[in-house]
Amino acid sequence: MKLASALMCLAGLCVFGADVAGGADAPKNLLKPTNMVESWRLEQNETGNGSVKADGETAIFNVTEVSGTDWHVQAVQADLDLVEGKEYTLTFQAKADSARSIGINAMIDQEDWHQIGLGEEPFLGKEFDTYKFTFRAENVASKKNRISVVLGGSKGIVTIKGMTLTGP
Repeated sequence: MKLASALMCLAGLCVFGADVAGGADAPKNLLKPTNMVESWRLEQNETGNGSVKADGETAIFNVTEVSGTDWHVQAVQADLDLVEGKEYTLTFQAKADSARSIGINAMIDQEDWHQIGLGEEPFLGKEFDTYKFTFRAENVASKKNRISVVLGGSKGIVTIKGMTLTGP
């Protein structure tokens, strides 16, 4: 423990008294690893088309065809068991190959796919920036909720790393 903390301090991040592997007090990430293709369900509707690949710490989404409806290409992390009325925080870093907006939603993962407290449209630049959104989960579905990254507003590449969803 002391050696690991000392090594972290040498790397410029001093964290004494904390568990290096995440800490007993660190909130649990409810999402699957961002940089694993199998963590994502890529939804492509009508003429919307894209792909996802992993590269190091990142997930790279490439939208090759748009339909005029932004949600026709979206990446989803599903099967989230969110608690009604509880507060959650979604944090990630993202960039795009050209300046653009994306959609970030928390919604149920079944018909009628309504939002459950999070609906944001961050603007991405060409360099990584950090995004953080806190929301209260409302009208959730038991174990059938999701975080959606809506990509189909324009063609191009969106890169995301370190996405976490923490809560109670």
